[in-house]
Amino acid sequence: MAYTCIFALNLLGNEHNVPACWKMNESSAQRHCRTLDLILNWKPDLNVVKTQSSIASRKYNNPESGPIYLDSTLPWCGFVIDTLKRLEQPGGWDDAIMVKFILPDRSGFCVLSDFLQRRLDGFDAVLAAQSFLKPRQDINGLDLSDGDGLHASLLSRILSYAVGGMVVKDIDALDGTEAELDSRLSFPWISPSCPPFKRLAYVRGRYNMDHSRRIWDAAYVLGIAIVIVDKEGHWLQHPQWDNIREGFIPANLDPDEGFVDRLLIAIRSYGKPIHGITTVSNKRMVGVAQACEKLGLPTSPLESFTTAADKFKSRQMEPDSEVTAFRVPDIDHLKGRLSSNEYPPIQYPVVVKPCIGWASECISKVHAEKELVQAVEKASERHRRTPIQRGDVMIESYVDGPEIDANIVLLNGDIIFFEVADDFPSMADQKHNKWNDSFQETSMVLPSQLPQIEIDVIRSSLHQTLLRQGFKHGVFNCEGRVRYSHMRYAVCNGVEDLIEDQQNRVESKTPSFYLHEINARPPGYYGNVASNLTYGVDYYALDMLYAIGDMERFRSLAHPFKRGPQWWLVIAIMPEDREGIMKTDEACKGFLQKFEELNASVADCMTWKKGGSKLQGPNAVQLSFLAYFSIISRKSRKEALQLASRVRRDFDYELA
Repeated sequence: MAYTCIFALNLLGNEHNVPACWKMNESSAQRHCRTLDLILNWKPDLNVVKTQSSIASRKYNNPESGPIYLDSTLPWCGFVIDTLKRLEQPGGWDDAIMVKFILPDRSGFCVLSDFLQRRLDGFDAVLAAQSFLKPRQDINGLDLSDGDGLHASLLSRILSYAVGGMVVKDIDALDGTEAELDSRLSFPWISPSCPPFKRLAYVRGRYNMDHSRRIWDAAYVLGIAIVIVDKEGHWLQHPQWDNIREGFIPANLDPDEGFVDRLLIAIRSYGKPIHGITTVSNKRMVGVAQACEKLGLPTSPLESFTTAADKFKSRQMEPDSEVTAFRVPDIDHLKGRLSSNEYPPIQYPVVVKPCIGWASECISKVHAEKELVQAVEKASERHRRTPIQRGDVMIESYVDGPEIDANIVLLNGDIIFFEVADDFPSMADQKHNKWNDSFQETSMVLPSQLPQIEIDVIRSSLHQTLLRQGFKHGVFNCEGRVRYSHMRYAVCNGVEDLIEDQQNRVESKTPSFYLHEINARPPGYYGNVASNLTYGVDYYALDMLYAIGDMERFRSLAHPFKRGPQWWLVIAIMPEDREGIMKTDEACKGFLQKFEELNASVADCMTWKKGGSKLQGPNAVQLSFLAYFSIISRKSRKEALQLASRVRRDFDYELA
């Protein structure tokens, strides 16, 4: 049964009556809630419109009571009023507005106050979504089993239980959205107990708001108070950011021998309890883990972080007899080794990388001894004179095969979420590369196109690596290659992608995984956003929850969409291909203004180097990028790659 009603409201001093109809939908055990559909500006003859919607073909109960006055102080009323204002339809009869409300079927507390917006992000049938909850707020479950039965006069009472609402694009979407909600809300978003208040120290406050907004947003909706620890004068110290952090502790964060002691002094000086410490700064992760151990705060073992941070230590723990790897402390030791008869000859190509490093900096693929000496000299000098004071270098065999980027969520030693992206070939991956060509990322595609058997090999191998290194909980970004893969990269019809490798299939070699590195932290910003939008899992949120020891919500928020990824997504990295001073202020924004037809295909983007920034060009020691675009297709991977190719072709910027 559907019911009709009249809403009365005052807008800009004018009284309006808005005709409406509504119906309750069946409950679903998959998502812990029921929904109520509401059509604003409803017409009695709406059901004659050609539509499959059940609400349009139902019988209606016309109430005898007067209009329902909308009180803007009530969340559901405020949502209706705001929707009418936004769509400029206060009481009009031109277009119906379709609204769906979320009604919890049990009582408890919200694990994430903006769960609705986050899980519906990217769903094209929803025009707007809004949660009515505050962080850690209690939730009252709707119970209609009191004998009253469902009838028209209950609308206001029913909607007082609503925890959120959404506007959908048309009447058919009201029914179509039901199945989608089963996928997107199929996680325990209602906790039986109130999450305790926790305060988290965030070490190294990131570069700017564009590069960190989702971190601070996640902390707020989780109800976590953030205390930034960073150098004096950091941008987050300014009072304008008081709304995203509780406090700021100025400290010297140089990752030298005194880092841990200075961090401990900073934490103890705050004057309020700190319940956890975290960072996504590679060079400070070992020190943060040590500080956590000294303070008795949640963390993985210090030795685990030490192993993961050192490329050679990680390599030594891998049971791989096919690959040769050795370490040299400096260039002189390499020259001595090369002139000695004690060691077997080096089989080229080999990869040279600093034992301590990140972001593919100073990593080279070399084909001859002269190149090897140059590459080791470069890699050894990268951190020798920095606070880290490490000049040792690892030299290992170059392993061919598709490169991947995998993210793992681990709890009690078990994988509770896992996903793989294809990491497209870099300049250094080319067969006849120059020794100083970089391994900087070019494109990544989610989800991976590798065969399931190879994805299973990746999962199993990385799981065992993490356990060997001593990790039992946390979020991990992992990189490596599939050796003897049944897929290879090729260009077909102008688009590069993975295709079947007939030679490896004929030779019947068994695919195996070759580890590059374990990053004991969430992926980089654009990778985190891409995975969050594609699968519904926010690694920054999980990292903060683990840091404060909230493992119940950690498990809850590791649930992806039940149907799997909502689209194919290509992360297209725009490199610094020229040297100079950036003249274009916002290259991404300018691009999307020029090519408006591509806006719907760009889920996320960011200009990293804005007007006035200095571009080092392709030969920079510290690798950087100019911008990135996350380009999506709901149709096919091929279409997503074609769109990304167009973005690359048409993207441009000016130098001063």
